[in-house]
Amino acid sequence: MKNKIVVLATMLIFGTSLYITGCGKAADTSANNSKAENSAEGKSEEGKEEGAGTEVSLKDNDIYFVKINGKELKAGDKLSDVEGAGLKQKESNLEQEIPVNRYLLAQFVLDANDNEVCKFTPLNSTDSKISVKDAVIGGFEVGDVCYKNISEATLALDLEVAGGIKLGSSYEDMVKVFGKEYNETKFDADEKYEIPAHVAYTYSAGFKSYSFTIDDSDRITKIEWNDFDFDE
Repeated sequence: MKNKIVVLATMLIFGTSLYITGCGKAADTSANNSKAENSAEGKSEEGKEEGAGTEVSLKDNDIYFVKINGKELKAGDKLSDVEGAGLKQKESNLEQEIPVNRYLLAQFVLDANDNEVCKFTPLNSTDSKISVKDAVIGGFEVGDVCYKNISEATLALDLEVAGGIKLGSSYEDMVKVFGKEYNETKFDADEKYEIPAHVAYTYSAGFKSYSFTIDDSDRITKIEWNDFDFDE
């Protein structure tokens, strides 16, 4: 496990960022060792307020899950388990190779009507090279920087993560569960690309993290989590 942590640390420090400008439409790419993130300009500032009375601990592996259609999918589960939630992986992704102790960019999964609804990060936690079809879940991502751009197919999943937080939940809902000890990144509106002003709140502890984006409608529009040492 120590070897994995060293590898992942390198990946997190040197990973590249790929994102298409335009209301948070992420690039569907499969490059190794990289995490998609918003390329809109903004400034980061440390959350100064102390969070008291939170419901979760970032070090607790049990909070890294998403419930979709009544099915709970958590870090370390087989990526193929998405089928139990009525979803499916893209056939074109299944044979992609993942090197030892590494992961790919989060990849879209589809609903029964082939709509792209959310993303999971394929992770190889083994000591040998594998393909995506044998990967486990290392992370999850859903939503957009604009609430109005979230598809009806995605909203229909009525998914929820730790503390019952969903797309459309509020800042108050977030801090009630996770507290106020976050990193805050503010993004200005971009009228040219119809991107509203929004803020990303990130909670992290080692190789575990949660991130929530809230736009000018004061609703959570995007949820992400990663847990790369779920077996520790």
